[in-house]
Order: sequence, then C-alpha cells, then structure tokens
Amino acid sequence: MYAADPSKNRADALAIVEEVQNQERTQEESVERFLLSFELLHAVQGRVRLKVKELAFNEKLAASFTDATMKIEGVVSVRCNSWCGSVIIHFDESKISQEKLLSALRKMQIGLRQTAVSLPTLAGRLKLLARFGLQRLEHYTPPVVQFTLGAAAFASSLLGAPTIATTILSSLAVLPITGRAAQTAIDEGKLGVDGLDGMAAVLMIAQQNLTAASFMTALIGLGEYIRELTAQRCRKMLDDLLGLAGCSAWLVKGNKRVCIPADQVRVGDVVVVYPGELIPVDGFVKRGLASVNQASLTGESVPVEVTDGQQVLAGTYLEQGKIYIQCEANIKDSRASKVIEMVRSAPVYETKTQNYAAQLADTLVLPILCTAGICGLLTRNLTRVMSVLIFDFSTGIRISAPTAILSSMQRAGRHGILIKSGGAVERLAQVNAIVLDKTGTLTLGEPQVTEVYTLASHSKEEVLAFAAAVEDRLHHPAARAIMQYARKHVRKIPDRDNSTHKTGMGVGASVGGQAVLCGSRRFMHDEKIDTAIAAGLEHELHQRGESLAYLAINGELAGLISYADKLRPEVPQVIKQLRKQGIKKIYMATGDHEHAARSIARIAGIDDVFSNSFPEQKADLVKTLKAQGFTVAVVGDGINDSPALAHADLGISLHSATDVARESSDILLTDNDLNRLPEAIDISRKAMGLVKENLTFVAVPNGVGIVLAATGAIGPAMSTLLNNGSAILAAMNSLRPLFSSKWTRTDERI
Repeated sequence: MYAADPSKNRADALAIVEEVQNQERTQEESVERFLLSFELLHAVQGRVRLKVKELAFNEKLAASFTDATMKIEGVVSVRCNSWCGSVIIHFDESKISQEKLLSALRKMQIGLRQTAVSLPTLAGRLKLLARFGLQRLEHYTPPVVQFTLGAAAFASSLLGAPTIATTILSSLAVLPITGRAAQTAIDEGKLGVDGLDGMAAVLMIAQQNLTAASFMTALIGLGEYIRELTAQRCRKMLDDLLGLAGCSAWLVKGNKRVCIPADQVRVGDVVVVYPGELIPVDGFVKRGLASVNQASLTGESVPVEVTDGQQVLAGTYLEQGKIYIQCEANIKDSRASKVIEMVRSAPVYETKTQNYAAQLADTLVLPILCTAGICGLLTRNLTRVMSVLIFDFSTGIRISAPTAILSSMQRAGRHGILIKSGGAVERLAQVNAIVLDKTGTLTLGEPQVTEVYTLASHSKEEVLAFAAAVEDRLHHPAARAIMQYARKHVRKIPDRDNSTHKTGMGVGASVGGQAVLCGSRRFMHDEKIDTAIAAGLEHELHQRGESLAYLAINGELAGLISYADKLRPEVPQVIKQLRKQGIKKIYMATGDHEHAARSIARIAGIDDVFSNSFPEQKADLVKTLKAQGFTVAVVGDGINDSPALAHADLGISLHSATDVARESSDILLTDNDLNRLPEAIDISRKAMGLVKENLTFVAVPNGVGIVLAATGAIGPAMSTLLNNGSAILAAMNSLRPLFSSKWTRTDERI
C-alpha cells in the first residue's frame, strides 16, 4: 500500500518533481527512472520484509529493483515475489542499520531500460506526474470506498434524489475504475479489463442511466474488495491461526518463572506451559502430562496426550495439564514459522494452467471491444454496447487461480507438507513415476538390533551386556544400535577397562577380568578368533540385508548380534496408496548391494530396484524415465540424492535430510512421515482440479453473458451481476481447502 502520511506524500511529490527536472536535463537517456513506495510488513535482526505494490506481476521491474537494492552497501540478499509484490531483504547490521536501509530504499531510483527512444520532455513529465496521481487515486479510493460510493449512488437513484447528486456519486465511483485502466495503459501499453468496465460505466452516466451505472460500480467495488480479502486471507490466516505474533513464554529459572517474549527463548532453555496457553517453541516434554490441540498445524481436531520425551510444536494449544518443555527450536526457527515463511514467499503464480488462462483472458479484451463496436454499428443501441463491454474473463482468473494454489499450499503446510511454489503443486499433480532413495527415506536411517545369537554356554543377556560394555561411548552406528538395545534388555551394563579400538573393525576391552572383543569378522580373524561356526548364519543374514557384530570372550566366539536399517513402518501402505493413485513406476534406488536392496524392496512392495548405484547413475535413471514420457518425482535425503533431485521434475525431501537435499527439493515433508507423500499428491491434484473448476465458473457465465448482451436479452445490470458474480464465486471457491474437512481424504490416510 502507499503511505497515508501527508509528509510522505509531500516527499513523494517533491521527488516526482525533481525526477521531472532531471529528465528534462537528460531527455536523450534511454532508461526510465522512478521511485517506488513501499510498506514495511515485518522486521527482525538483519532482515526486513516489504510490500512494494508496483512489483506485482512485473518481473522486469522486480529484476531492476533487485539489482538496485543489491548495490546498497550492507545488503546481503534480495528476494522478490512478483506475484504479490513481496520483498525480503537480508542485510549486515554491522554495515548498515535498518533505519538507514529503509531511508536508502525510499531515495532509491529504479531504472527500467526502454527499447524505444525516450519520450519527449513534456510527454515524460506528464507520464511521471500521471503515474504519481494514479497512485494517489488508488490509495485514497480503495475497493471499500468504491463500493460505498456506488452503493450510495444506487440508493440515491432508487430514492429519487436530485439527479446532480446521483451523477456526482456515480462519477466518483467510476474514478477508481478509470484510474486502474489508465495505469494499465501507461504501464503495459494496452487496454485492460478495467478499460472495458470504465467505458461501459462512462457511457451509462452520459446516457443518464444512473441506476445501472451505480449498480455496476457498486458491484465491481464489492468484487474488488472480496477479491482483495481472499488474496490476503491465506497469509493473514497463518498468523491469526497460529497466533505466534507477540507470543510470550514462561521461562524457568531455578524456582522462578519469568515471562519473556517467545522469540527470546534460546535452544536448551526450559519453558513451562499452562492450560489455555499457546506452546511457544518446538521442543520435547521434559516433565509433565498434558492434552495438546494440534489442529493449527496438523488439521486434526482431536487433542493428543503428550508426556516425558515426546515432541511438541510451537503454535499448538495446550488444553489440559501442565508441561515443562526443553526448547529445540525457538519461535523463529519453529516448524510453524517455516510454514508461514514458505507460504508467504512462495511464487504461487507460476502454474502453466493459470498463466495460459490469464494470457487467454487478456487476448479476449480486444475481441470483446470489437464485438461491442460491431454490435453498436448494427443496432445503434448503446445499451447493448455497454452490456457487452462489462464482460471480461481476466479478473476472476487472476485472483481465483493463485488463491486456490495458495490455500492448497497452506492446507498442505498444516499437514506437514511444505510446498515451495505453485509450479510444484502443478507438477506434483502430474507425477506418474517416483524414485525413492532407500537409506534414510524408505528406512529409518539408523541401524537397529534385530536379534542376539548365543554360542557355547552364554546367555543372550550376557552376550548383550558384554557387547554394550565394550561399545559404550563409541559413535559408530552399530555401537549406537547395540547400546540402545542393551539399555532396554540388560539390567546392568558392566564397566570396562583398558579398551583398544581399531577404526572400521572393532573394539576390545577388559570386562570383569575377561578379555572381550566385539567387531567384524575381519577383526575376529585378525585376533585369531575362529568364526567358521557362524558362516551359515552370516550367509542367511546377508541374504536378508542384515549385518553382524561378532563377540568373543577370552579368545572364543561367544555370540553374534544382527542389526539392520529397518524399513519405516508406514512404507508398505504408502506404496499401496501410491499405486491406487495411478503412479505407474515406483523405483527404489540405492547404493546398497542387490541382496540388501531386494530384501527391503520385497517388504516394501516395490518391484523395480536400482541397486549398487552412484549419484550420477540415479540421475541417469531419472533422465531415462523422463525421456520415456514420465513426470518424475524423486524422494531422497542425502547429498548423494542431490543430482537426482535436481534432474527430476519434482524433488521431495524429508525434514531430516541434508541441507543440500532440502535445498534441491521442491517439497519438504516436515514430520519425516512418508504418509504425507500420497497425501501431498492428493492435495495437489485437488488444487489443480479447483483451478480448472474456477476457470469454468468464470468462463461459462461470461461467454454466455456476451451472447445474451449482444442480442439484447440482458442489460448492463444483469451483465454486471454475471461478470462480477462469477469472479466472486470463483474467489470464494478458492478458499475451500482452508475450511473443508473433506479436502483431504482422511479415510484413506495412513
């Protein structure tokens, strides 16, 4: 929005005048330069988010703004979302303060290179002043004012008020429409849909058809107001729904409880949450029992019980009980904040379906104008001309399509699915082949003990206890698996002495006066331990994709511990669900040997296995599938998956993935739950169905209406109702994902 501060307006006016003078001195220059006004939406340390309305739907101007801003000393990065005119700027506070940055932005002149010869001095002066005047007009006559003026004029005409009063009110109500039409003509050099509406309204006023003119302007104002609300609804709902703005937290300091702003809580701090309060951080319950409503993030209305060791998330609501939470991520880094930021910054306008529809709607402006002209020539009836001019296809499409995408993205975010762009929504809806990484994606990514085997006279508990004693404090995945299993199945883990460790092979120590070795078969051979007795078992486990840790006591093999990276429990059902959704190809790609890969794939229900593969080979698999005509999604979590993620039509990562994998992906499953994959596909397909549904809502009434208006079957009032009513209906329909409990097929969720 443009600032309403009078001093700011005067400063803008002086800047425009100065710019005109500068243009007179440099009238041969081929770069158009002008100032942009902005609104500060949000600011934190080293970062600001601005609303720059002129950048909306103007990628060329957004690029110029980015280049100019990056030249300011201290600016680190600039990200423009030209769908909504949102700008995020990161800056180095040691080089420039927030106040100085904003001051520099206010003074910054944007250069937009023109392909034609620069305008003459007078034309340039008029163009700059016209743009400034139109900006002021738009600021002081928002949609609600236009609606009020139109409604007042309509009431005045119905009540028989003096004609002059109704004419003045109607003319004032038309001003915003003609202003937007003039701005489109200046900025884009073409007649927009507002031009059609403006011509129709002016003709009606000239004919003194004030009732129809006022009704039309009132309905257009109402439509603009509703569309403006729907465009902002998703972003506002995030803050209102999660309630994070201005949230406070009770910090535990010894025996004291100190109330501080939630953004001041640090990782490791302990906070206490009481009934009726919002949970201010992501963390785990250190002490207590409570009932938590997670509807704001998960969409589930049934509260869940949490107790010691369980995770809780910022933005959820504590209904009953009291819990102490140790912070793992403060409010700025919480999942809820990431949902907000992801949805706010996502370029939701970039779907091919929507862009094609918008381009088609724009191309229909001239045919509509020609139809009105021909109708006027044939019938000499200005009423029919006005009725035809009222119709357009663009308004409803331009707001309903991005709103449908944005509301679906928010719906997905509340279910643990962060979608980074509207294009990703469209591509996910078209996916028919999926390549899944094994380790860390299909599996838990951390080996777990599957069984303890004993030899000679040793018991399972004894073998496990000795193994845990020597493996304690080691960081190898097998050591962690043994320790985790031992803590659950051994009453007491004995102490060790004089430990020695051979990297990648094993460890030895003295436990209770006995010499204990634990490690690989090679380690046993190096230590002269006979493992022949376990050869058959090793072969069997190897075929099942499991690994072995050998344990020897006093020079004799005493037992074996098998461990494996287990399949995620939800995977088999997820694969079944993907097949139901029509996914034709499901591959598992892994660097593991074929036996281990086939074993996991068999349990998961996957037929196509790509084993012993290096990162570049995974990428080649993706290229091959794409060459065969498939739309390919890759689900991975490691650096080795990044090439495949980058070459896929769509990259999907888990929250536990490496930074590189998360950066390469288009979609992030924030709760590491693969159940979200078929759910994401379902949401995206419904989102694209909603976009196409809205196109029908807009196209059919307008197409039929043009025919009826040209034949004289309907007049200006009904034309206005059909045109704007269809746009309002489409915009409201776009919000269904936010409110409909049936938007996600919960009966098919896993």
